[in-house]
Amino acid sequence: MTTKPVDPREALREEWTSAAPYWKKWDAKLAMQSEAATALIVDGAQLAPGMQVLDLASGTGQPALTIARKVAPRGRVIATDMTADMVDIARGNAAARNLANVEGQVVDAEHLPFPNGTFDRVTCRFGIMFVPDADTAFAEIRRVLKRRGRFSFLVWGTLEENALFAASMGAFMKHLNVPSPPPDAPTAFRFADTGRFASRLESAGFTEVVVSKHHIPWSWPGTPEDAWQGMSELATPFKKIIAAVPPEKVPGAIEEVLGNLRRLYDGCQVNYQATVNLATGGI
Repeated sequence: MTTKPVDPREALREEWTSAAPYWKKWDAKLAMQSEAATALIVDGAQLAPGMQVLDLASGTGQPALTIARKVAPRGRVIATDMTADMVDIARGNAAARNLANVEGQVVDAEHLPFPNGTFDRVTCRFGIMFVPDADTAFAEIRRVLKRRGRFSFLVWGTLEENALFAASMGAFMKHLNVPSPPPDAPTAFRFADTGRFASRLESAGFTEVVVSKHHIPWSWPGTPEDAWQGMSELATPFKKIIAAVPPEKVPGAIEEVLGNLRRLYDGCQVNYQATVNLATGGI
């Protein structure tokens, strides 16, 4: 009996569809936590009123909602995600903010359903590293950008550079003997190496590529217990790690995480610092 190969795109879609209710639940706090990241990618895009913008992997709406205000009144943003549930949440958030220039669409980054040269800008915040075939996605992004168009991508730095992951995943990963993923595996840290990321984008045909490292606040507005609950429900890749740990080890790992978070708590919020890479360039 042969086993049918798992389509990585369908697996990714199923994972994020199951995560959508939690992203809706934590949307307000996640927007506050990621405010500096949103500002960074928006600044990198060098927006102006009237521009047409494609935002990939928009999730519950950011940075598309912020971009919409920057390009109003005549500019528009297409907020996309590969899961319909996420797009529905983003549409609802746009409507709640009276943003009439945001359109939500279910889109696969490897197969963009837009004519050549449609957009002035393409943005993607913490999504491009999960696309199974990144080179195909880069080619599609180049195709839909206008001449002299520009992209702005934000990705995570290394595991070691990010207390958010070190304080949480580290407590679980020490119980696993997991080999390192292949260099181009679609993981959170796929493009953590700035030099390699820049070379990859240049090889895809982009020009004036700059990949810069930034240290930004990533504070969770709430208690350590609240932060842990949000983290464990929001981080889709993290859920696989938790599930792989022997059940008898899970309570101790959770206590270790909570201890780490309590050391970062100031009575109002859990104060992480995040390290991210901003990639910009054009055609």
